[in-house]
Amino acid sequence: MKAEELALLKRYFPEAAVLMVGAIYEQRRFKLHFKRPRSSKLGDFRPPRTPNGICSITLNLDLNPYQMLITYVHEVAHYDVYQQYGSRQVQPHGTKWQQQFAALLQPFMTDSIFPNDILEALKKHLQHIKASSSADQNLQRVLRQYDKNVTTVTTVESLPQGARFTLKNGLVFQKGEKQRTRYKCYCETNGRWYFVSALAEVQMM
Repeated sequence: MKAEELALLKRYFPEAAVLMVGAIYEQRRFKLHFKRPRSSKLGDFRPPRTPNGICSITLNLDLNPYQMLITYVHEVAHYDVYQQYGSRQVQPHGTKWQQQFAALLQPFMTDSIFPNDILEALKKHLQHIKASSSADQNLQRVLRQYDKNVTTVTTVESLPQGARFTLKNGLVFQKGEKQRTRYKCYCETNGRWYFVSALAEVQMM
């Protein structure tokens, strides 16, 4: 890779992983873009729009280096499955994607790249791979400790029952009882009930 490309990767990924991240990029044919934060996703894979087009992968630029690396591998696994199976009916996060994600992540599973607490959480994650790392609450809790704004984040699970809060979409809620990994919350804005992730970032009222 060019020196400026490596310098860019060093801004976003763990330094010990940069050469491997670059090698994965050079071995494949896709565009890589770092995007402004999106609340609905950490990254995505997009197939080409035209027969001779190029696939693209986007990543939110506000992710901490470890979340960035996991998300990158997640999206590259989508790329690889697409290259092998094309647009045929393959479940987006089915067995084929899970196997490829685990295979791609394995070389990065060292303590020279990830802190030990993330490594342990990742090992458990790989035993029961979810559609997104953010859906694995144990892994997400560990990863959030490495966010730059870790001290300013308030989550639903940290609030007392009955507390009023707002989500990023502006809706006002009252926290209700926990239902497995989510809380049943009453939305004062529209009078409906919603199941809100325990790790959803909120602002108290």
